Amino acid sequence: MSRAQSVGPIVVTDGNVKVGRMVTTSRPSFTCPQACPFLGSGCYGTGRHWHSVDKYASEDGAWDRVLSAFTRAAKRGDRVARDRVLGDVVARDASGVERIDHAYISALMSAWRVAHDTVGRAPTVFGYTHAWRMMSRRDVGRIAGTGYVMNASCETVEDVRQAINLGMPTVVANDGIPEGELIDGHRVITCPEQTRGVHCADCGLCAKPDRQVIIRFLLHGTAVARARATVASLQQSSMGG
Repeated sequence: MSRAQSVGPIVVTDGNVKVGRMVTTSRPSFTCPQACPFLGSGCYGTGRHWHSVDKYASEDGAWDRVLSAFTRAAKRGDRVARDRVLGDVVARDASGVERIDHAYISALMSAWRVAHDTVGRAPTVFGYTHAWRMMSRRDVGRIAGTGYVMNASCETVEDVRQAINLGMPTVVANDGIPEGELIDGHRVITCPEQTRGVHCADCGLCAKPDRQVIIRFLLHGTAVARARATVASLQQSSMGG
């Protein structure tokens, strides 16, 4: 059995009304990249969500809690697990320089492997990151090699093209990109939870690494007005405006 590794401060829960019955985690706001366009400008976690995670995320027994959650999910036959409803995969050195937190991903997936080996199966772990702009192809390959499905969180068509070129499955938060549009051979579809009420636990599209679709999220959350303004500004900049 693998030895416990440090996953750092984390909140582990068993889903919510949107995602359905599945393991979810959240990490503190300091794990987000400073370059995230929604940081302070329309983040889904604005307000009570971030307050709760920043207050209750704990490092005590974190790996064991993750292992317990993955094992429980595996036994009941869950298909997917959502890492980081809030938070990202950024770490900082003593001087504040940001880097991809491969240690976190490795620790998380070590707990997943123990659950998988114990039960004989385990849900596919997926998440989203605004830190993809910091990643090299080597980073992308290293993450994929753990079994983790990391989606690039994008806001514009140009973002999507860059992320696809990097080799990442891609999602985009932009109300203005039409359903069915083709971007570099990938078709845009809107999140089935938002269009048909299909729980993430029953959908699993975001957990498919080789999909040929870009999943569009309609902007939502308590700071949706600021999010729309942020996306509009980014869209204008990407078009040379």
